[in-house]
Amino acid sequence: MQQIYEYMLVLTVLLPMLSSGYRGENIVSSSPSSSPMRMSSVSSRRGGEFNERTTYDALEPTTAILASEESPYPSGPYISPDRANELVVIPDPEEPSLNATARIHCPHEDTDLLDWQSTSTWGGSPPSTGDNVILPENVRIIVRQSIPKIFGIISIPQSSELIFGAEINNNTAERSITFDVHGINVEGKLTIGSDTCRMETSVTITLHGNRPQDAVSNVRHPTYKGISVTGTISLHGERFYRTWTRLAKTVEPGDSVIMLQHKVNWKPDQEIILVTTSMKDSREWHRNEVSIVQSIVENPVTGVGTAVILKNPASYQHLAHSGYQGEVGLLSRRITIQGSNDSEPTDPDPHTCLADRSIFGDKGQPCPNTELTGFGGHIIVHNGGKGYVEGVELFRMGQTNVIGRYPMHFHLLGNSCSDCYFRDSSVHRSFYRCVSIHGTNFLDVSENVAFDVTGFCYYLEDGVEHDNRIEFNLGAHIHTLGPKIPYGPGQKITPFSQNENLAMPADVSASAFYITNVKNYIIGNAASGGWSGFAFPLLAEPVGLHRGTRLRPSSELSLIIDGNTAHSSSWWWKHSAPFYFGGTLYYNDDDVLEYNAGRDLTRPKRAPCVINKCKTIDGCAEYSWCQPFHQAWLKVTNTKAFLAAGVGLNSWNGRMELINYECHDCGLSLESLSTDGFWADNMLGVCRSKVPLVLPGNAKAWHIPGDGFKWYDTNQEHILTNITLRNCGYRSAEFDQYNQDPERGCGDEDSTGCHEKSSVWSFVAHSDQFVPEIMQATKYISIENSGRYFRFHDFRKNAPSSVSGREQNWFDADGSMTGLGVPSVISSGLADAGMWWFADERAIYDPQGPLWFFEMTNGRGLGHVRIKWDDALHDEVGVTQCGNGKKIPCDYVGYIKHIGDLYAEDHGLPVTANADIVGPVGGFGWKFELNRGAPKSMRFEEIEVDPSTPMMISIAYPKGTTFELVAHAGWCDEDTTEYSCTHKFHQVDSVEEVRSSIGNTYNVDAQGVLTVRIIQTPKTFVGRPEFFLPNYSSVDRDGKGYAVSRFERNGIRLPKYTRKNYLSLETSCDSTDGVYCSEFPPPYEPIVCSPGFKQTGYDICTKELATTYLPKPPMNDLSISSSFSSSSGSSAIFDLSVSVLLLIFLCF
Repeated sequence: MQQIYEYMLVLTVLLPMLSSGYRGENIVSSSPSSSPMRMSSVSSRRGGEFNERTTYDALEPTTAILASEESPYPSGPYISPDRANELVVIPDPEEPSLNATARIHCPHEDTDLLDWQSTSTWGGSPPSTGDNVILPENVRIIVRQSIPKIFGIISIPQSSELIFGAEINNNTAERSITFDVHGINVEGKLTIGSDTCRMETSVTITLHGNRPQDAVSNVRHPTYKGISVTGTISLHGERFYRTWTRLAKTVEPGDSVIMLQHKVNWKPDQEIILVTTSMKDSREWHRNEVSIVQSIVENPVTGVGTAVILKNPASYQHLAHSGYQGEVGLLSRRITIQGSNDSEPTDPDPHTCLADRSIFGDKGQPCPNTELTGFGGHIIVHNGGKGYVEGVELFRMGQTNVIGRYPMHFHLLGNSCSDCYFRDSSVHRSFYRCVSIHGTNFLDVSENVAFDVTGFCYYLEDGVEHDNRIEFNLGAHIHTLGPKIPYGPGQKITPFSQNENLAMPADVSASAFYITNVKNYIIGNAASGGWSGFAFPLLAEPVGLHRGTRLRPSSELSLIIDGNTAHSSSWWWKHSAPFYFGGTLYYNDDDVLEYNAGRDLTRPKRAPCVINKCKTIDGCAEYSWCQPFHQAWLKVTNTKAFLAAGVGLNSWNGRMELINYECHDCGLSLESLSTDGFWADNMLGVCRSKVPLVLPGNAKAWHIPGDGFKWYDTNQEHILTNITLRNCGYRSAEFDQYNQDPERGCGDEDSTGCHEKSSVWSFVAHSDQFVPEIMQATKYISIENSGRYFRFHDFRKNAPSSVSGREQNWFDADGSMTGLGVPSVISSGLADAGMWWFADERAIYDPQGPLWFFEMTNGRGLGHVRIKWDDALHDEVGVTQCGNGKKIPCDYVGYIKHIGDLYAEDHGLPVTANADIVGPVGGFGWKFELNRGAPKSMRFEEIEVDPSTPMMISIAYPKGTTFELVAHAGWCDEDTTEYSCTHKFHQVDSVEEVRSSIGNTYNVDAQGVLTVRIIQTPKTFVGRPEFFLPNYSSVDRDGKGYAVSRFERNGIRLPKYTRKNYLSLETSCDSTDGVYCSEFPPPYEPIVCSPGFKQTGYDICTKELATTYLPKPPMNDLSISSSFSSSSGSSAIFDLSVSVLLLIFLCF
């Protein structure tokens, strides 16, 4: 027998393969083709109303060939599961015991069963075609064979049970059962097999019914072309394991043998799906293909779980290399519930529509508002019903845009169905979703395969669903619904509202997984295709039938989100992503459900909170504040994205920890805009794998970016640690300062190249309105084989430098990015910034950004403050002055510069109406000057500074001016005597006294120069009750949380300003306009170094070989300052001599 199997295997590989079509879509062709996919009629295998299933042979898997014989398998190397990922750990489902003892408790073997075909069961003739059938009370009726009739509605009373099943024997005709019906009402029990007796007989139930004209507005009874379950549905098809796996070897066009990473027990003649590994996946162009199993071989060679011999050779390439591997899933099951042939849409997409824009050179798109009439069957478990479904194939199911009519729907079951499940099943050619979990908790949805699905697939419906286990599922070839696919300029997209063609507006951006509430277990799943792969929209309140529930879904705590992968999505918009934490679903002002797929700043952000404050507030729709001591972070672990033309993972807002993340062949590896804190740790971004990308039509890889990470321009808190970025950045002679390897980065190649503006790191630098604070830091950075490292991203053409461009800064906590090997700063090198970021004569100039690199040692730090003195001027920001990338002037109204003769000839950093200042502190101080003279009054707001690195500001005033400076705590309780809300500063005799003070003093010298130290005061008070300088260990009022806001991870701390805290300054100078002092102060340039020393930095005086630094206050703890202890860096940054540096600088 062994030799016979081996001989059959060799013949299988060598003989021409038979071709077969896919039910509903002609995905497989007989030869490789680059033409678009086309829909075709339903396969003849399911063409009749009384379908005869193709039965499975009972052959066991063929064993491996003898080592001495020539191998018929594709040669290695192979990708085994332990080599499938470089960094992340992808979990495996628990392996079932497939070779257990004999099956027990088989319902179809019970002795009290009545046969459907027996006249005694009905007291006369069995039911006929068209009959509505009500089973008698207190009976158990079995269907043992196919019945060539189409029944109406079958009703199963509470006391009765309908069972399908027959024993396998040598008569193959008796091994399959077909049953046609318009609907089934299950008040009792519908049974096929049991959890201890998985059905090995093929059972097919076909649901019939035409789509009514008013199907959307007048939803029919659940039994209309459906199975309504208020009792129990218990379906248990044969256990196939694994239901899906990944390739161990790339499949090339013409291959008839595919190598899988894991063992599978699939059967001959079963259908499988080879999932695309192209960048685009859409109705009109994709590279998925369905094939038929000829036979399988377990452990064919070392390192391979299974070889699958196909009946028809592969038409397309399906990649498997060390970066990523395509999935292969099993579609066939022993039990099938399907819609009839007329389920297909009558408005199919003609695949001829072109977009009004080019997407990487391609204009093909799905035709808008087509495929709206698909009307398949459905199963709904509701009103206290129970659903136990495993090993079932759902084909041609779901009713497009009909709310509640999905292939598998668990509806409003609360906690009553905690033992229910839908697992190791398949859903394909679905016209509306896969599995909807609606108002149901503690459900198990696992190890399912979904393919060719319209709308969201695995679907948490209203945002209240929690503690469900969505694990080890595959979703592929997902189709958006309704009008044209969402995209927009910048970060914005026009919202879509609910209408008859779009019953759920978010379906315009459909994905395989739709997670409205993260309080669930999302583990080990894989997504391919769709606008995104995993969508995590923001819901400020539940929607649908749970609208009004006192819960904020976007503030829920995550359970486990781990080990998920996604690819071949984000084609349609540069900010969409296989993992998309964005988009908002809400009711608009007209009380219509609306979805904004873009970055929506008008709605509450994601704010995980350990308590549900909605329960203590009268409604939570407007609630957004979670106290810092109650704040939590959404944690996402072991995540992998690949083949994403847009972004690998995008988190538009909210607190998140991304731990263990890989991205391969992505336009941008990672994108985040988090105001409250985003931490990525242990990340690998491979911008180009160097394997040719599969792209449609005229699309070229060199249209697609090859970027690592982009720093945004305002109000962010980002910490990245243990980051490796590989093969990123455009390769050119202009940007070869760090690497001259001819294979570095990516170039102009059609299939492996990248856009000419690609870089490892980029800085958003177009805005004068939204500008940086202290908001980004890194540690343990490694750059491998990359082209251009740095770029300022400014889409404006022929425009002057922006405020955001001049103030970009980045704390390199260990010097691994600068190569300095000590805490360092990477900052703007734009000429218009003057010498603001030229910290000392050892600073290194990078021409790519351009940037400056300098050490942050010896008590140095960064400080940030927003300065106001003229409300009328500042109110024009974003209107007539200083816009967000708009062609609005942003006039210089003054300058701020470092004090000392080194900077005497420098104009400094321009000050504009948007006087938001960030720069190096801990030095001799900053000199602030306005073109129209000294300000009559001032406010210093949004202060961020480490208590150990004094931020000193000096302003010249007319002699004789007196001052009143008062610190204000914006969130302070005025009624208490234990804490103080304001504090008036006092004058001291010297600048050094100000520097060494706790931040409540000022000095006025003989020339009238005011010097003040600006500190970051506590959030809710300024004193206890006496004024004090808080450190990062100081606690807030009532012992709750910290006094000073911060975001810290992995030994790095970023300060966060408190919005309503400020320092006010009032002066006695005469003023005619109430804004500026009438008298101009005399010019001044203070001398900071002693005789015999020269100034060589903003905080350094040097005499020959000796260097003197300013004395610093004692350190409190670790933060963005020189106190950070680090190891030497790994990225080599080129060095330039001081003379060359100064020459370059003076050339500007």
